[in-house]
Amino acid sequence: MKLWNRNFSIVTIGSFISAFGSAAAGIAFGILIYKETGSPLTLALFTIANIIPRVVTNFIVGPFVDRHSRKKIIVTIDFFCAFLFAIISIILFQGYFNVLVFTIVAAGFGVIDTLYQVAFMSLFPEVISPGLHSKAYSISSLIWPISAAVMAPVAAYFIENFVHGVALLMVFNAVTFFITASIELLINAEEKLNQQIVKGPQFIQDLREAVVYYKKERGILGIGILFAAFSFVYAAADLLRMPYFVQSATYNLQHFSFLVSASAVGRVVGGIIHYLFKYPTNKKYLIAVSVYITVEVMSATMLYLPVYALMVVSSFIVGLLSVTSFNIRMSATQTYIPGPIRGRVNATQQLLWNFGAIVGTLIIGLMAEYSGMDYRLIILLAATVSMSAIFLIPVRMKDEFKRIYNVDV
Repeated sequence: MKLWNRNFSIVTIGSFISAFGSAAAGIAFGILIYKETGSPLTLALFTIANIIPRVVTNFIVGPFVDRHSRKKIIVTIDFFCAFLFAIISIILFQGYFNVLVFTIVAAGFGVIDTLYQVAFMSLFPEVISPGLHSKAYSISSLIWPISAAVMAPVAAYFIENFVHGVALLMVFNAVTFFITASIELLINAEEKLNQQIVKGPQFIQDLREAVVYYKKERGILGIGILFAAFSFVYAAADLLRMPYFVQSATYNLQHFSFLVSASAVGRVVGGIIHYLFKYPTNKKYLIAVSVYITVEVMSATMLYLPVYALMVVSSFIVGLLSVTSFNIRMSATQTYIPGPIRGRVNATQQLLWNFGAIVGTLIIGLMAEYSGMDYRLIILLAATVSMSAIFLIPVRMKDEFKRIYNVDV
């Protein structure tokens, strides 16, 4: 069996194209909000507005995705996003900015992206040839890092040097979505959908099956809770690193963009290593936990390093190790979870992660706005949550995690 079959090639190439646009737009929106308002709390609320609809939507999209063609869902969403970003670019070219309007737009994209991510995660295992999931997720793990590595400095350059830099980036995003959707029309995968006949309200029964699954699979639930804690901590770094560089008398926005690129390049290198070399099956759990601890420590202390070059190196290492964690977790869990229930489980996992991100973003935003604390210290304090979670969940639930992670995929 070969990895680069027709469907896998289409999905991967399409994802690469759209990721370039999404990376540019994601960076541009955050910088736009912070530069226009100068408030970390406003940036936090903007971020939360994008996340809260995801929490609500997660209750609905899991059962829906399990019963409907994942291909049709992602193609429709990509065409729709191409249209929406084209409209947004036109508005920005007119010089219009209103933080409330853009916050509402962010909320709308939160709903759309939740449906897309659950559908995509549920479709992706179906286009992979048997026995090649580890390699496939190694390729998948390269998509966002390569996009971020390229587009972070490009986005920063456009925003700092062009009056309509953000608008131009939105045009680029619209074009990439349209190209991706056109390519995805060629997918011809045999999807494993939930075709069980229901007795009573379909939605309630589908959710009940997901709850029963979590009661039986404590390891899967533990992974969801662990990454909810990680999401809490990531919220601190995502929210405060960019403002730290903008406010610094030593650094600027380009320094921040190169830090993002260093992390992305590290992820690319890590993905290539994971693609070329297979980790020992019986050591995957130990590798994952070691990576969790190392990444959290390095991420929390990165901005305290006395030389910028050391920050770049640290960011690179964090990226390299993070992709190892991603590959082990995703290749293991997505093959472990049965196909007909995968959409509901993935939706619930995202629900937990979004909840952690909401709580983290709100608390960190309030601390940054009103405490007067150094942004670096806030990031460091937030890391106590993730470090505690590592020892309370995967370390204590060693047997459950090993059963999922230590599998040959």
